Amino acid sequence: MEHFQAVRLRLTSGGVFCQWLPLHQLDLVTLRSLVRSFLAAYPHGGAILASNSLETPVLGLVARRDALPFDVRDVQARLAQPSQSRLLAGLGLEDEYAVLGSFVAGPVGLARFAGDAPINSENYPVVAYRAPRVTYAADSRPRERLLALLAELSLEPSELFTRAPEATWSRLSAYWAARNGYLELGRDVRPSPRVEDMLAQLQRPLLGLLRTSPDFRPAYDPLLNMAGALARSNVLAARSLLAELVRLQPARDEAFQLLSRLDDGTSVSAALLRAPSPD
Repeated sequence: MEHFQAVRLRLTSGGVFCQWLPLHQLDLVTLRSLVRSFLAAYPHGGAILASNSLETPVLGLVARRDALPFDVRDVQARLAQPSQSRLLAGLGLEDEYAVLGSFVAGPVGLARFAGDAPINSENYPVVAYRAPRVTYAADSRPRERLLALLAELSLEPSELFTRAPEATWSRLSAYWAARNGYLELGRDVRPSPRVEDMLAQLQRPLLGLLRTSPDFRPAYDPLLNMAGALARSNVLAARSLLAELVRLQPARDEAFQLLSRLDDGTSVSAALLRAPSPD
């Protein structure tokens, strides 16, 4: 708690603080204490996910000193800066939905999750005593803890963001729903080197997530990659999948470009030179 308070005192006006917590090295009991300690200094804080990893999930507790909500238009303006847009796109943060879509909780959800857990302080360092046991005798897998955490958290856009039209709120809510569904789906996937096996598991549910949120790129990209791999052996099936991707997300041109090369008679090998490689 003292650490969080000291950081807040050192932030400038408008300054943002983020504390990354490796959920793959924490249990939820310990996390509750950390979250309550964070809220003691930042009662208006929220939480984000660093990535969609199920094996090494990392939670970020983020807040501003002035407790003001994040301005969606400011986020859009920063993403549009040429000096940052390419770098951020390379990190998978190509638009405001990818950035704001990483949030998993606002202050209400965090407070509910923390409950009456003991505050971790210099005089009562509960985390230091629990951490070794969690590290060497974990009671669950990281993916199970992540999904259990998401089931307890909640978030309303108005808790953390301002200056956005109602349509943005709806799209953000849809993005969060697709993100949670994506993580649920990943829990039970059985990896296979055969693209046909992966499509049998993933094609229908990933397309369903895109119908929920066309902005959710993590559902689009693996389907695009698998369509590129599938074109080597089954052009008709690859063309059908690409056409569905074009229909669901017409604003993106990757599927359209690959589909066009297949439809105009370009050899499959030539078309694949421009298609993403399967992960």
